[in-house]
Amino acid sequence: MTRKFMGVVLALTALFVVCMLGRDAAAAGNFKLKNTEASEVSGGWHIFVTIELPKAPTIGHVPLRFLFTKTAVYERALVDNRDDPVTNRMSMENQTPSIESLDVDFADGSGKIFKTTRFDFYLTRTRGYVAGEYIVQLRTADGIDIGGKASMTLKGDNPVVDRRSITFNAKESKIKKVDTGIDGGLLAKNSNEDVEHAGVQTGDINATGTAKPFIPDEAYQPTPEEQGLKEHPKGCGCSIPGTSAGGALGFGAASLAGIAAALARRRRRRP
Repeated sequence: MTRKFMGVVLALTALFVVCMLGRDAAAAGNFKLKNTEASEVSGGWHIFVTIELPKAPTIGHVPLRFLFTKTAVYERALVDNRDDPVTNRMSMENQTPSIESLDVDFADGSGKIFKTTRFDFYLTRTRGYVAGEYIVQLRTADGIDIGGKASMTLKGDNPVVDRRSITFNAKESKIKKVDTGIDGGLLAKNSNEDVEHAGVQTGDINATGTAKPFIPDEAYQPTPEEQGLKEHPKGCGCSIPGTSAGGALGFGAASLAGIAAALARRRRRRP
């Protein structure tokens, strides 16, 4: 039983290896870039490739994946003592590849399918591509490589990056640089001689003159309204609003005259 079991395992293993090798051989092929450099036009790069499969596929449009792994970026930066941007090649490592999944046509207008085709497509900045250097790979939808790796350079002008340091204008003789002792930084400082020449005295400063009080003297003087309340005329306090003193006397005399006339009429009526 043991020998039979081992024989079955070996047979299955050999069959699996043969199947995998046959699959890789069937899926293997080759692809070639028409140009290893592409210039940027309107924010994109036009890529031309030639793809060759071991045999013609069963369908006219085969889904394939183009992998672009960034290896270097052409950075344009503003630096000190330079008016125009400078271009630096920045090496990149362990970058995640950008994948373009495309349906590649292996058929002609009549519907006949071939094992070789010429294919072109665009890479754009909107999809994250920048001017730099890339490694290009081609794979099937199930992850099998077609051909080997190829190098591709995308040429163009990347956005400018400002890498200038913050500096002070210390070229004049009145300004000196001294070490602050913090990370080797420099600080602009005026000397005492320059301050004296500017007419500024150093040392303690004594106050001169008399400042005005916080509350002025006018605040203690009574206003005309307050003065009027203090000088209110004395009286009985029973004056009628809207009438003068003469009007009040006339009103009282008229009232007494009316009372006297009424008493006179009453006396005449008695028998």
